[in-house]
Amino acid sequence: MERGEGSGELVKTLSRWELLAIGLGAVIGWSWVIYAGMWSSKGGTLGGILAFAICGVLCSLIGLVYAELTSAFPRAGGDVVFAFEGIGERAAIFVSWAMVLLWVGLITIETLMFPVILEGLGMKVPEFGKLYSLGGTSIYLSYLLISLIGNAFFAYINFRGVKISSVFQMIAVVVLLLAALFFVFSGVIKGEPSNAKPLFGSLGGISLVFLMVPGFLSGFNAIPQASEEAKVPNRILGASVIYTVWGSVLFYVAIILGLGFAANLSMRSAEGLVVVDAVGKLFNGSGIAKFFVTFAALFGMLTTWNAAYMAGSRLIYGLSRAKFIPENLAVINPKYRTPSIIILILFAFSTLFCLLGTSKSIYVGIVNVFSLFLVVTWFLVSIAFLRLRYKRPELERPYKVSAGKLIGYIATVFSALYILVYTPLSPGGLSGYEWLAVGVIIAVMLTLYFAWNTRKGYLPTEERRILLRGDNI
Repeated sequence: MERGEGSGELVKTLSRWELLAIGLGAVIGWSWVIYAGMWSSKGGTLGGILAFAICGVLCSLIGLVYAELTSAFPRAGGDVVFAFEGIGERAAIFVSWAMVLLWVGLITIETLMFPVILEGLGMKVPEFGKLYSLGGTSIYLSYLLISLIGNAFFAYINFRGVKISSVFQMIAVVVLLLAALFFVFSGVIKGEPSNAKPLFGSLGGISLVFLMVPGFLSGFNAIPQASEEAKVPNRILGASVIYTVWGSVLFYVAIILGLGFAANLSMRSAEGLVVVDAVGKLFNGSGIAKFFVTFAALFGMLTTWNAAYMAGSRLIYGLSRAKFIPENLAVINPKYRTPSIIILILFAFSTLFCLLGTSKSIYVGIVNVFSLFLVVTWFLVSIAFLRLRYKRPELERPYKVSAGKLIGYIATVFSALYILVYTPLSPGGLSGYEWLAVGVIIAVMLTLYFAWNTRKGYLPTEERRILLRGDNI
């Protein structure tokens, strides 16, 4: 009998390949079909590749931090467990809310933007039943229904079991990788080397690409959330985080390389689905080739949606089990072995947010705000990693990072500097409205902390530690 069967615990069923698919699917979305044009035009073909390679190295340092800690603490809750063990309870509470924002925000974005993404990929969505306008965008009943159907699908497969959702993830990620291989080989073989000019854009253009890369590589921390359900050695859990980061980097590099050969600067600088348009040009307008790449891009969006449900539900389950939030949410469905109540809450909450409509300003604002909290979490987890290296050198680390203290310092400095990108010190910093949202979120965090964690939800530190990380660690 596998651990968890017949009990109120999660069951270990995920293979190493399913775990990797969860990670890759969380990182690689659909917007590469648009932004690859900017990367290869603003930064130049080699400049864009270089920006991804350099930033991939830096992000992999964060990944190494997560890899070691995931192998040491393979529990649902991931980042929260790391912060608790390395820094303390208050840091863990902040990280818990930051990670809830990330995963719930991702589900919400995929849900409310689903009709727009379908439109963007050339699939006509009917507009009927106009209800009202918000943010300069009309909200249609038809859009709400399509969002509801998509959201219900992912809630359903995650409700029915991690095996079903992981099989979907495997299939979708394979389609994504095949599309990348198809595009890069088609571009190199059928395209022209002269199209790749300029090889390097301006310094400002390369810097722009560099600043975008971490956002396109975030999501590897879905693996720590799924680690409790993985039937692989803990060392493989850690390695999977690094494979996810570099697999994603290679995917994006392949797309930039293929596009550089397939399309000239004018086409790469254009608006719209640049990669899809480049495929059409390579194959003389072939509908089949364009459909394949478009289909792969759609699957990229669906893998992110699916991974967000998986990671978000396990994170909240771990928080409830440790009594950071009411413990009656930590219920495992006796038939499907999933945190079913939490999945239903995620579905209801994200569906409700569809009422905000598809305004670009709302979408960008949500992305920017939860990205800030994500990078702050990277910073805190990096500090936790360093403190554990000093405080607990005897801790069993199945995936132990070489030169760990040096890696920890670099990861901490990198994440701290990246936080500055969101401040007024950066030209691309958060807007006034976005900072207002950050302030409101922090105010809610503090209110809930004093209302719950210092009163009814209060637990002695050691009791909380046992619930959070498990008796076997």
